[in-house]
Amino acid sequence: MISLRVGGTLTALPVHPGDRVAAGAVLAEIDPTLQVSSEQRAAADVAQLERAVRRNATLLPAGAISEAQQQDLQSALAAAQAALRAARYDRASTVARAPFRGLILARMHEAGETVAPGEPVLRMADVNSPLIARAAVTPARAAGIAPGRPVLLTLAGMGEISGKVLRKGSAVDPVTGTLDVDIGLPASPGVASGLTGSVSLTSSSAQASGRLYIPAEALLDANGRNGHVLVVDPARGIARLHAITLHGFIGDMLEVEGLPASARVITAGAGFVRDGQKVRVDAR
Repeated sequence: MISLRVGGTLTALPVHPGDRVAAGAVLAEIDPTLQVSSEQRAAADVAQLERAVRRNATLLPAGAISEAQQQDLQSALAAAQAALRAARYDRASTVARAPFRGLILARMHEAGETVAPGEPVLRMADVNSPLIARAAVTPARAAGIAPGRPVLLTLAGMGEISGKVLRKGSAVDPVTGTLDVDIGLPASPGVASGLTGSVSLTSSSAQASGRLYIPAEALLDANGRNGHVLVVDPARGIARLHAITLHGFIGDMLEVEGLPASARVITAGAGFVRDGQKVRVDAR
């Protein structure tokens, strides 16, 4: 988020969503009238005290003023100089500049609006930083997930992207009852901030044994520990019946064995698709 340290009326907001900006580029400005006035007053105070210190320096040898009076004046000058530095900092803070080379994602305000100190005015992504996907998972499913393990992210129309778990949240969201898992992704053309997709995420014990989690609705039939799902044959564009071994449910997910990690399992509407039927992956 991009914000200004001081509040006021926005006089300029020259960037828009989708703009790429260089580090140091001006992103937003507020009316600096108050800050300029404060800086001018502080500068005048410093100038006045500097003249007084110089004048008293000539009077001190003659005993016209005391050493204590001169020291008090020098202390007042030091305080005025500090106030001037603060005023100049406030004046500079009326302009927000890009802290890094990035991409503008959103504008929260428009020119002419009044913003409070620290209130976000823009959302910006660092184009040099790695992409991070965030998945919300149940505590039971997250129990065996550790940083460094590989995952697959599927985005509509972009296929699968391999990533690795970076970190796992330690606090359960009181509303959703889930934990956040952050996944690091390589830079990929067309992948932008804000996209949504699905993540293939399994526990470490399941991964070691070749097991995967799939949505329970994908299961077509079951006989004991044996069952079947339909998977997409990408080369032929047809649905294929695939035998799996069942290992139990965790929430609305089913732990299975016998599926390759890259398998594209048909979930919603699987009961209406036949083995060998032509299928098309809708990327909308």
